[in-house]
Amino acid sequence: MITLNGKKFAKKNDEFTSSLFKRGGTCVGFYKVNKRSITLLDMNKNKIGVINREGVLGTATKLDDGNWWYSYGTPSLIGDYDYRQKTNEVFDIMQTYNIK
Repeated sequence: MITLNGKKFAKKNDEFTSSLFKRGGTCVGFYKVNKRSITLLDMNKNKIGVINREGVLGTATKLDDGNWWYSYGTPSLIGDYDYRQKTNEVFDIMQTYNIK
């Protein structure tokens, strides 16, 4: 499980479901670890953002032609928060999953 601004993201369905019954908060979405990035998904498994190998948290928007547009910013599901906290959380996540 990863946490960004107090919002939890589960790796698998069972982790998401079990968060419904545990103290500490319910997950708001999922994440997928890739070779050089982490993809953030909402609870319906729609892509909402990424953390790239440079440690940048960005939003993902699907265009009409099916391609993805990535932009610097925090996905609305996570909400805006302190820059220092954001960079520390992203750095810790990258270290945990060895993203280089």
